[in-house]
Amino acid sequence: MVGLGGGFILVPILRLFLGFSPAYAAGTSLVLIVANSASGAFTYLLQKRVHLKIGLLIAAGGLPGSILGAIASVHISARLFDTILAVLLVAVAVDMAWNAERRMAGRIEHDRVTKIKGMSYRAALGLGFVVGIFSSLFGLGGGIVLVPAFLYFSELPAHAISATSHFAILLTSPVGLVVHVMQHDIVARDVVPLVAGGLLGGPIGARLSLRLKSPQLLIVVAVALVVAAASLVWRQL
Repeated sequence: MVGLGGGFILVPILRLFLGFSPAYAAGTSLVLIVANSASGAFTYLLQKRVHLKIGLLIAAGGLPGSILGAIASVHISARLFDTILAVLLVAVAVDMAWNAERRMAGRIEHDRVTKIKGMSYRAALGLGFVVGIFSSLFGLGGGIVLVPAFLYFSELPAHAISATSHFAILLTSPVGLVVHVMQHDIVARDVVPLVAGGLLGGPIGARLSLRLKSPQLLIVVAVALVVAAASLVWRQL
């Protein structure tokens, strides 16, 4: 619905309820991210809501970042992993909830996203690199960085932001997933149900997003981010 890929919900669940290590949680989550972004991006492409130029530039910058993030996930401690992720989730949630309506004001809501101003070449590549790191390190897919960045540095409406985010994640996440597979960070028994659920939920979320106005979409994701962060903090208590 909001273009974040679902990792911000799945990773806290894997850490809190199943006791996965940071690397295993990130690697297993990326399986869902790839499946979910694939189905969602396909639907968005059919709806012509993806800004292809921005998505491709972000993907190009995200390739090296994805490799570095996957390698770093093996060396980060569980407490540091949970703490950084919780802080990140809350920061993004507060920013979205506080500035949602103001930042969406005046944005053009139509399907011809190619007519809307994009991002500079350097900004898109740099954003892609950061997205790649967060995608592979935390198993979030990168949408948690992409969505706020699009709100700050582009003129895309919320529905185009969600669509373009899914498209960029689809091109970036598989690289990190491959590295995690090589590091044996994937829990094989969870792959099939995660992929099946992602393929089912992606198109449903893409269609449901059309029923919500831009500010409503941002409030929905802000609430979900706070809940996910709270679960990570609770685990460390």
